[in-house]
Amino acid sequence: MAKLSIKAALDRLGLKQSEFARLIEVSPRTVSFWATGESSLPGPVAAYLRVLAMLPPASLSDELRRVKGRAKMLDEGLYNVEYRSTCVEMPDGGNALAVLRNGKILGSDRWGGVFMGSYDFDHAMERNSVHLRMNIPPEGVLVTGFHAGEEGATIDIVGSFERAAPVTMATANVGGFPVEVTMTYLGPLPN
Repeated sequence: MAKLSIKAALDRLGLKQSEFARLIEVSPRTVSFWATGESSLPGPVAAYLRVLAMLPPASLSDELRRVKGRAKMLDEGLYNVEYRSTCVEMPDGGNALAVLRNGKILGSDRWGGVFMGSYDFDHAMERNSVHLRMNIPPEGVLVTGFHAGEEGATIDIVGSFERAAPVTMATANVGGFPVEVTMTYLGPLPN
């Protein structure tokens, strides 16, 4: 497909480039490169566009509904995470950097705490469920504002978030304490 034909095909289907990117699980930037001709459209992608164009309306609707549901999912990429405990005075709160990819989360906060976990989209609630385990170094500060002590600490974090595009806020449960969390999407990861 030529540079203009991918745009025309998406227009006929009523899809935005970002929706098509989610549908075929590539970055929006990749689709943009195909649309501008900066990189050539792979054969399987061109074939998929042709198949979509030939689908009966009901089947096309089913396929596109898949995109709409995924529009509420957290995007893979890099996130700034800011948090503030509501149970202890933390004048500055805290912040961390997180990478989300393939349902996994990996990150670290400014005090050296490291967290790993998973996220998935709950279709019934239409929210993203996040489950993390955070390891705090000795004498580190927990996200709740309490100090970890000489031996450090391990805490479980559970939360439920809207899609962060670009920002989402929620209250997470951290060891039974509420923590206000703001996630800001910084950008996609390289393909």
